[in-house]
Amino acid sequence: MEKISVLVIGCGDRATVYANEGVNNLGAMEIRGCVDPDKSRLEIMIRDFNVPRENCFTSIEGALAKGRFCDCIINGTMDRLHISTTLPFLEQGYDVLLEKPVCDNEKDLLMLAAAAKKYNCRLFICHVLRYSPFYRKIKEIILSGEIGKVKNINTYEHVGVFLTSVSYLRGKWSKKSECGSSLLLAKCSHDMDLLCWLNNSTRPETVFSIGGRNFLTPENAPEGAGTRCLIDCPAEVRERCIFDAKPLYLDNCLLPWYPWQCTGKDYREITDEEKEESLRTYNPHGLCAYKCGGDIVDHQTVNVRYENGSFGSHTVTLSSFRDGRDIFVAGTLGEIDGRADEGKITVRHFDRKTSWFNREVIDVTGGEGYEGGHFGGDKGLVQDFVNTIRGGSLSVSATTIDDSVNGQVLVFRADDSMEKGVPVRFDK
Repeated sequence: MEKISVLVIGCGDRATVYANEGVNNLGAMEIRGCVDPDKSRLEIMIRDFNVPRENCFTSIEGALAKGRFCDCIINGTMDRLHISTTLPFLEQGYDVLLEKPVCDNEKDLLMLAAAAKKYNCRLFICHVLRYSPFYRKIKEIILSGEIGKVKNINTYEHVGVFLTSVSYLRGKWSKKSECGSSLLLAKCSHDMDLLCWLNNSTRPETVFSIGGRNFLTPENAPEGAGTRCLIDCPAEVRERCIFDAKPLYLDNCLLPWYPWQCTGKDYREITDEEKEESLRTYNPHGLCAYKCGGDIVDHQTVNVRYENGSFGSHTVTLSSFRDGRDIFVAGTLGEIDGRADEGKITVRHFDRKTSWFNREVIDVTGGEGYEGGHFGGDKGLVQDFVNTIRGGSLSVSATTIDDSVNGQVLVFRADDSMEKGVPVRFDK
C-alpha cells in the first residue's frame, strides 16, 4: 500500500522510535519533514530517514508556512510544548500521533480534545502499553466476561536504578518546575491510562493519593559524598553508591541515547574520552544524584473509587532494584495477575471440587508482536495509527483522545489530592 507521509516535530528519542517503527519495521511511513530547535537532531533525521533538507525547520513556523504537506504528524516534544506544537497543526487538518502525556494541565487537555473534534482530525495519544500483547490480552479477558465484573485493579511500577537516575534525578524530568510534569504525569500516565481503559465501562468518582520525596534527598546521600561523582566524591563512597556515574554511564549505559544529549552529538559518535570529560564538567548526569536539585516525588500511591463501586490503585517507586510493572485484577468470577516484562498472565477461578482454585497460565511472549519497545507496544501503536489513517477501523487498544481523557484527568486529580492531603472528587 502507498506509504503515508509524516512530519516529525521534536526529533528526540520517542519520536524517532515511532518513526523507525513506521519506516523501517513496518515499511508504512515516509518522513517528509521535521522540526527541532537542535540542528544536530535535524542532521540525524536527514541521515537516518532521508528527510529533504528544505523540509527541516528549527521552529514550527517554517513548517506551518508550507501548509499541509504531509498526511500526519508525530509529535515528540516535551510535555509543556504539546498544546503550542499540536493545536496549529490540527487547525491545518493534520492527523496527529502525540507522545504522552497529552498536556501538563487540564485546560489544554480539553482544548486539544475539542480541537480534534472541531477539525475532524484523528488525535492518537502514545499510551503504548495498551498495544502490548500482555495488556491487550488482559483487556480481552475482561471484555469476554471470563472473570465476571471487575472489582479491583491494582498496578505497581518499579522504576529501576538506571532509569531513575537518567530521567528523574539527573535528566529532563527531574524538576516539575522545569519540565512541567509531575512523576505521575511523566512516568505513570501509562498506568493511569490502563486503570481507566481496563475498566472503561465506568469512570472514576473519587481519588486519594499520598506520596513524597523522602529517600532521594541530600540528607540521604552516602556519608562523605561530593557534588560531582568523578571530581570530588571519594572512591570508597562511590563504591557503595548505586548512582555512581561511572558504572551507570561509562561501563554499562543501558539507554545510551539519554545521558549524552547535552553534548550536541549523536551518542553513536561521541568518544569515551568526550563522555568522561562531559561527566566531569557540564553534563548534569555527572552530578551527585542526591544533590542535583530535583523536586519530583520519589514514591506515590493512588487509590481510585469508580462510579460503579469498583476500585483501582497504583503505586510507583523510584530506584527499585527490580524494574518493571505488575498487575492484579480481581473479578466476581475470577482473577488475573502477571508481570509485563515476563509476558505471562495467570487466570484463576474458584474450584468447587477442592474449594481452592484452578489456574491457567497464558504466555504471550511467543506470539506475534511481543518484540520491541514497551513489550511490543511501540510497533502496535504505530501500526494501528497507520491503519486508521488509511481508513481502517479502530482496534480495542485505540488510544484516541476521547478515550484518553479520563486517564489524563486522573493524574491531575491524584496530584491535587496528594498536595492537599484529602480525597478529591472526579467531577465531570
